[in-house]
Amino acid sequence: MNNILTLAPVLFPIITGFALFSRPIFEDRHIYVGVMTFATSIITFCAAFMTSGELITLWRVTDSLSIAFRLDYPARAFSCLVAFIWPLVTLYAFEYLRRRPPVDRFYAFFMSTFGILIGVACAANLLTLYLFYELMTFMTLPLVMHEQKRESIRATVSYLLYSLTGAALALGGFFFFQVYGVSMDFTPGGVLDIAKITAGHNESMILTVTFLTLVGFGAKAGIVPLHAWLPTAHPQAPTPASAVLSGLITKAGVIAMFRVVYYVVGAEFLRGTWVQYAVLGMAALTIFTGSMMAYIEKHFKKRIAWSSVSQVSYVVFAMMLLNADGINGAVLQIAAHAMSKSCLFLSAGVVIYCTLRGANYHYVDQIRGVGKELPITMTCFALASLSLIGLPVTGGFAAKWYMASGALELGRVGVFGVVVLMISALLTAGYLLPIVTDAFFPGEDYDYEHVVPFKLPLNMKLPLLLLSAGAVAVGLFAGVLVNFAGGKIISVLL
Repeated sequence: MNNILTLAPVLFPIITGFALFSRPIFEDRHIYVGVMTFATSIITFCAAFMTSGELITLWRVTDSLSIAFRLDYPARAFSCLVAFIWPLVTLYAFEYLRRRPPVDRFYAFFMSTFGILIGVACAANLLTLYLFYELMTFMTLPLVMHEQKRESIRATVSYLLYSLTGAALALGGFFFFQVYGVSMDFTPGGVLDIAKITAGHNESMILTVTFLTLVGFGAKAGIVPLHAWLPTAHPQAPTPASAVLSGLITKAGVIAMFRVVYYVVGAEFLRGTWVQYAVLGMAALTIFTGSMMAYIEKHFKKRIAWSSVSQVSYVVFAMMLLNADGINGAVLQIAAHAMSKSCLFLSAGVVIYCTLRGANYHYVDQIRGVGKELPITMTCFALASLSLIGLPVTGGFAAKWYMASGALELGRVGVFGVVVLMISALLTAGYLLPIVTDAFFPGEDYDYEHVVPFKLPLNMKLPLLLLSAGAVAVGLFAGVLVNFAGGKIISVLL
């Protein structure tokens, strides 16, 4: 039974997704997609709480290589987050995509991506992780170029090139870790054969390989210098795809980096080395670059995409602190950012979808007064924005509190990191709050007499309400999340 429960969240959505390429199982595809997506979420929650983390081998390639899965604590935490957000975005997509066919192809790849993302989280060894990481790239390409316009095709090509470049760097690490590791299975504390490395004086080589591997996997997370695809690809994708690309799929890179740091190389091997400080520096640079580019960007969805470049790197920064507070901060930031950024993209999609008064709301200077016609949408946008900024009681505040505490343990390097976090928070307020204020307070010259509130469909309204509430709840219940996920992960790793 445990074998089935462990494999089902990965295989079930992939199989049911590709079934959409055949004849309709239901006359209304929305019924089929909705039922299968919610069933996958229920299966995922059952697997997370009813299994005990056994190693399940799906296919043995050689004596030392296999396709295997394990629902350990990091996998359970992230899978539950995906299982909560994905059905909400799917519900939203039912209305949004009515105007953007072909929907069958979109839903086929969208559902399959659900399972592949959980496969990345549950991968029990480096081979399985790499396989699903690559599948993630190719499965999301059709989502980015859904509209098949010249701009979307160019964005897709950029996404593919950056992803393949990152994957090539990571593949090199796979071969080295196989030679200098005692096992290919993820093991808390790492799998490196330290005696073999020391005897051959290969410490510098392994550190270099580790750095290149982290940079490679970091391409999916949008780490500088492999970040340019993200603000190009996300705005070109349909809004439901943008929401999961930014809120969840970028985390595939973070998960891969986390596995390499804590389950392949080991935190003890990296602590105090140039690799730790180099990746911390790259994360800090990405945080600042993303925030600054978002601040000067005028395109609505591109501004939110640049924000993702910055906010995802918060997780990388926290992870590379290699201490307990850093891990807690990373866990909370993953949850808070996934909720907030999904909500921001869906809110932007609503504004663009409604095209109030015949306007074409693709730029932030066109948002003035939208809050009067879409009050619920812009209220949810405001709550998600406050979480990203780090307002107390929100998820973003709790995450940044732990990050700052962990960073200060590193001395001067940590102080520099805290300064970057504070500057980024100010920039985040600078590029998100003006959208909110212009939406609700358009000024005296605004035509208040002709305001007609838009009646938003329930399947678009409900996801916004739940995601914005979730962004706040991560902060209100930060202690519960830290005990459920962070504490258990820390107890195993540190």
